[in-house]
Amino acid sequence: MFDVKRWVALGLVMVLATGFAGVVAAQDAAEEESKIGFWQKEIDISLNILQSAYSNNWNGGDKGSAVWNGQFSARLEKQFTEKTNWRNILKLAYGQTHSQERDANGDLYWKRPDKTDDIIDLDSMFRWTVGKHWDPYVSFKFQSMFEDLSDIEERALTFNPLSFKEAVGISRTFFKEDEREFITRVGVALIQNSRQYYLGPSPVDEIGRDATYEAAAEWITEYRVGALDGRVDWESKLTFILPFVYSGKSTFEDGFNTVDPLPDDVASYSTTVDVDFENTFTANITKVISVKLYVRWVYDKYDNTVGPVVDENNDLVNEAAVHQAIRKSGQFKQTLALGFGYKWD
Repeated sequence: MFDVKRWVALGLVMVLATGFAGVVAAQDAAEEESKIGFWQKEIDISLNILQSAYSNNWNGGDKGSAVWNGQFSARLEKQFTEKTNWRNILKLAYGQTHSQERDANGDLYWKRPDKTDDIIDLDSMFRWTVGKHWDPYVSFKFQSMFEDLSDIEERALTFNPLSFKEAVGISRTFFKEDEREFITRVGVALIQNSRQYYLGPSPVDEIGRDATYEAAAEWITEYRVGALDGRVDWESKLTFILPFVYSGKSTFEDGFNTVDPLPDDVASYSTTVDVDFENTFTANITKVISVKLYVRWVYDKYDNTVGPVVDENNDLVNEAAVHQAIRKSGQFKQTLALGFGYKWD
């Protein structure tokens, strides 16, 4: 069924993102970014499309498809004074694959689209650049998805889950030049998660919500480099998160009733180190045409946004979601796209 609310919400976010880019791009281009008190800005909007279609009698039995992906990224940084710096990074992405299948009569029809990309990621960090080797920082991070399809029946939930992280610690900038930047930070973080879930299989459409929290240590390293006069860029981010407190761990330890048994040591999964390694390679063919290779490897033994929910009978209510949250091996994602976009510096 066509979910009007979901698509209106998605359209609103993209409109706001585009408007944000326009406001920033309209600022006076004569600002000297090296000066204290001016925003250093980098805005990138891109759209990648691949489409094919065939008639029912096409020789060879080929099937049509349409693949599209829209991305918006913004990086705003300002050195307010010699000792205060504020950096904000926003990433939005959404993409789908539409494909054709043949029915019993041999006629082609379009299947329900599959989601290929879905990212909402805001990272804000304020640093006191005191001129020593290490600078104190406070940071805020928000992550979500436009459309969550993790339900076992792939029923959609809009803007789910919601994850908020506040952190304090120390950071070090090894070098920061026009086309190169290398920065690392170590700190402690508080993480709040909120997730919606369906209370039963179809046709039940009642939705419940569960909240969890974590306290963790974090170590984040970022590296950016440009080459060939800005025609090739590489951006890399390596994140380690080690939770030492998780609100759902005691529920696992106390035990509950399940249909399918969980691993005996599942409680320890929630406080195992999480690793997230992202790499984006961009080759700018022209001002509006680019090739992007995105590679991501994630190790998250248990997804802590999925808290175990137990009813008065000590039965695990969201058993399917808990089983899906267990991932004992690493997860790998790779996308390669040639598309149209524009970048403001």
